[in-house]
Amino acid sequence: MQKLDDLLLFAEVVEHTGFSAAARNLGIQRSKLSRHIANLENRIGVRLLHRNTRNVALTPAGEEVYIHAKALKQAAQNAYAVATDLAGDPKGTLRIGCSSTFAQEALLPILDLFLHEYPKIRLIINTSDHNIDLISAQVDLVFRISSKLLNDSSLIIRPICDLPMVLVASQTYMRDKEKIQHPDQLKELNFIALAVQNNTVSKVFLNQNKDLHLVQLEPYISCGNMSVLKSVIQQGMGVAVLPLYLCINELKSGQFVNVFEAHSVWSPQDSLVNALIPTRQNVLLTTKLFLDFSIPRLRHKLTEAFHH
Repeated sequence: MQKLDDLLLFAEVVEHTGFSAAARNLGIQRSKLSRHIANLENRIGVRLLHRNTRNVALTPAGEEVYIHAKALKQAAQNAYAVATDLAGDPKGTLRIGCSSTFAQEALLPILDLFLHEYPKIRLIINTSDHNIDLISAQVDLVFRISSKLLNDSSLIIRPICDLPMVLVASQTYMRDKEKIQHPDQLKELNFIALAVQNNTVSKVFLNQNKDLHLVQLEPYISCGNMSVLKSVIQQGMGVAVLPLYLCINELKSGQFVNVFEAHSVWSPQDSLVNALIPTRQNVLLTTKLFLDFSIPRLRHKLTEAFHH
């Protein structure tokens, strides 16, 4: 077993895109780290890294070796995770990716409870308004909300729940307007879209017989963040489809209203909430613990408004 630690050090250099950052992270001297990698290259007789003053880049051979070095590093982390589990309190770092709205509105209360339960676990929350790529972002787990079923063989997909959606506007915006009977009437109102492209958006509505109706809308305002979208509605600038859990209090207080008539048979199609885990690894204990802890609580939080 020729010096496995050199392969682990090589993985660190690649992941920190340079010797200096990797050495700082490992707490060793840069020159010592550089020597280990040079020895590794000498032993296998091939150059793994192109070096320059600023950073490093993988050679084609380096890319091949890195795949195995990364797997070795993951296996070592898994071994330690199992060992710490057997030794008592679970510890380690859990990296979660999701949108900033989901983190703030749905996840934070659950994270608080989870950390009380497992005080030795540390968290990194990676928030983005775009879909987070699990591999490049190096996260253990991503929560993703989508309008359709996800299908990706490189990921383990754990469905959490359907997310009830509602077509809302502020009381102020609707003061001088009629509520609508049918989705096509939306074209007469200022539609605010969760989007960042400058084009029409398609919205799917369902009636009580589960018939689908697709409406193409020209957004009055488009924005990529759900919390900002909600604020635009609070300002009385138009109508939007929002998750029910996110605006239940405003609906109860009368600040927001459902834009469909009370006796209309139409409503927006539910979205889907999924937890995604990369299949490249044995799922770490911390990830398993968090999924088991969070899924029933998230289900309750995201759908409780629907049952009231």
